[in-house]
Amino acid sequence: MKRLGVTTCLPLLWIAEMSFHHIPKVLHEILGVVWLLLILLHLYQNRSFLRNLWRGNWNFLRLLGTIIDVLLIAGVLVVVLSGLGISNYLLKEVMPLAIQRSIALHQYHVSLPYALMILSGLHWGLHWQSWQKQWQKIMILSLSPLTGRLLAGGTVVFVLVIGVWGSFMNRVGDRLLMKHIFATEANNQPGEIYMLLLAGMLGLYVLAGIAISKAAKYRQVR
Repeated sequence: MKRLGVTTCLPLLWIAEMSFHHIPKVLHEILGVVWLLLILLHLYQNRSFLRNLWRGNWNFLRLLGTIIDVLLIAGVLVVVLSGLGISNYLLKEVMPLAIQRSIALHQYHVSLPYALMILSGLHWGLHWQSWQKQWQKIMILSLSPLTGRLLAGGTVVFVLVIGVWGSFMNRVGDRLLMKHIFATEANNQPGEIYMLLLAGMLGLYVLAGIAISKAAKYRQVR
């Protein structure tokens, strides 16, 4: 599977995984395993980055990106392993009952994904320029400069509105504080709206990553 295909599938699969209340529970567990395998493939495809991690000069963006990547890998492991521990289908017959009923594992599994969403968005935002070049190679779209700017500006405004709205509806702040939350206003929305809110939230943090990257590069050239 090509690198661009993996990069594109990861956020789509993540949004599907986060839509736990709107998909069959067994599918949620299966998608979680597939998502982990895609992440491992993504790491393998970018193994040169890992090999050269301690080489070259370090600047703010490289340091920030490395910290985010390390936190992402650690967070993914905790979320996936806790999910396997409380599995109701794939590992139900082999996982000890004490682990399946662990309140701590349940809390990690339902709260940490929101931290992963923020980290993932920042990760994609910091690397947005390189991925944009890959997408442009396969997308045949000719727009005038004015149309392109209007489209980009409209998209940014739309993502900001949906992302902020989705963050409040999903009570992201309370999630990050590991508060026990059984349902939110977002959970009561139709599946399509719920996924749109998740996509907007992810896009919000991507925009934050893009802004940080541009600000850092601007300071470097001054």
